[in-house]
Amino acid sequence: MVVKKAVNGDFRKLLLTAFIFSGMAALIYEITWIRPLQFLLGSTIYTISIIFATFMLGLALGSLIISKHIDKTKNLPKTYALLEIGIGLYGILLLSIFNLLPKVYNSLYFLHTNFYLFEAVQFLLVFLVLLIPTTLMGATFPVMAKFYTQEKIGKGIGEVYSANNLGAVIGSFAAGFILIPLFGITASIIFAGAINLLIALIILPRVDKQFSKKILPVVIAVFLLLAFVGNYNIKQMHSGGFYRTHPEVKTMGEIVYYKEGVYATVTVRELPVRGHSLFINGYGQGGDEIQDLRVNFLLAYLPTLIKTESGNADQNASKDALVIGLGTGMTSGQLAQLTKVTTVELEPAFVEATNYFRLFNQNVLENENHRLVVDDGRNYLLKNKEKYDVIVSEPTNTWQSFSTQLYSKEFLEIVKEHLDENGLFVKWVPIYTMGVEDFRSFYKTFSSVFPYTAAFANMKSDEGTPVKFETSEVILIGSKKKIEITKDKLKENYNSLSEQSKQYLEAIKLGSGEKIYHLLLFTGEDMQGYGKDSELVTDDRPILEFSTAKKILNQNPTAVIRDIVNFIKK
Repeated sequence: MVVKKAVNGDFRKLLLTAFIFSGMAALIYEITWIRPLQFLLGSTIYTISIIFATFMLGLALGSLIISKHIDKTKNLPKTYALLEIGIGLYGILLLSIFNLLPKVYNSLYFLHTNFYLFEAVQFLLVFLVLLIPTTLMGATFPVMAKFYTQEKIGKGIGEVYSANNLGAVIGSFAAGFILIPLFGITASIIFAGAINLLIALIILPRVDKQFSKKILPVVIAVFLLLAFVGNYNIKQMHSGGFYRTHPEVKTMGEIVYYKEGVYATVTVRELPVRGHSLFINGYGQGGDEIQDLRVNFLLAYLPTLIKTESGNADQNASKDALVIGLGTGMTSGQLAQLTKVTTVELEPAFVEATNYFRLFNQNVLENENHRLVVDDGRNYLLKNKEKYDVIVSEPTNTWQSFSTQLYSKEFLEIVKEHLDENGLFVKWVPIYTMGVEDFRSFYKTFSSVFPYTAAFANMKSDEGTPVKFETSEVILIGSKKKIEITKDKLKENYNSLSEQSKQYLEAIKLGSGEKIYHLLLFTGEDMQGYGKDSELVTDDRPILEFSTAKKILNQNPTAVIRDIVNFIKK
């Protein structure tokens, strides 16, 4: 029989090589599937856990099922080749299946008030979607091990396992650093499917020529058809799913920019009325609406208005500032009108996206006062010894997976080391995703590092504006030295700003120092003892990632403000 003759020698080497590429394709799938599923379920630690858990469960299920039939299987290489065909075809089919998932998610959204039930349903949904390919992947190892292993079982299993792991390493690296950034998710998935198909094309004719002549032309035709019609439609993925199912979420507008970067998928949508909105992995990260403008402008101007002495605010502004996170470029752009700014951004895909916000970021990338560094903000601080008068942490949501690196006590201590003695650290805090205990924990962590603090609201309902907005975000300020904030000081420093700066602030209904002073929530003296019994946020205990991810679909920022107000009144 052909198979028996081929067990030794070159054919065994060929199979082992094929298994390297099989492992490579599997990890390309895993990495590429994460992006669309994050659009659907959100970039939370729970979403990552669900994807990995369903992936591993499918692998285990596939191994379990095939183990009951493997001893009865006569032509194991043929079985392996057929498994690869199944994986490749379904992998391409997923491009079309992903587009259907937002509607399914929408129909299940009514369960979101019960977090654990909603997560269980999401787990089931992802499991059903990935069941077929992961089960087929799980079946490949026992089939390969059974065929490849001879007298020396341990040696044979070790070679098979190491080959598959080697492929997994190559695949994960290639997907994250080469395929997705250069070619996108659709092309990456098609590439992985082509690997599966190529394995079958090489192996199947060697073990069953007649069968391969009948099936391979059909398989190739189906593969090409699925690759041609299948499309990971970003507009479809944006139409529903995480945070866009809520009835209060309005029409999102047309996508005008889309790029799949190394670390995130960045999109810009043109709003129905005017302006644009920036999204990272499907979630709104900033835009031209007044709430977003308030945050970015306050992050830029508050340090100057607080730090400057009597006289011209522009002349006395901070000499050097560091902004962690480019986003829309508004904070860096406004701050660069006042001082020299270095912006550190991890994801290069944001750079081109800033062009859609040039009106409010004042062409930041062309400003001689501004320098852009592509790097991780925390690592940048660890590698450099520069000190700054101002360090600003741009929006990074607490609920996003691995966000603790910009909220932990250890990070705050690193920031403190890089501040001048009179320096200020300005941190955006999204209380709309926080519960009372979440904010207490973070404030305790923040104040344990910075002995002097202050906080401003992004909006207040009693501002007298035509549209009433509740406070949903906080600008938290930390310093090594006492922060003195008075209405007179803010008025004087505001009046000393350039006319251009005043025009920008007036455009967001902050046309005077009094109006900015009105946004003051508290100073450190008001909050002595606040959160004293709460847990610190540390690298080892990233509690905010877990707790706030449970609240993103059930927001109640007024509870946090009420807790602060009640504490101050005591």
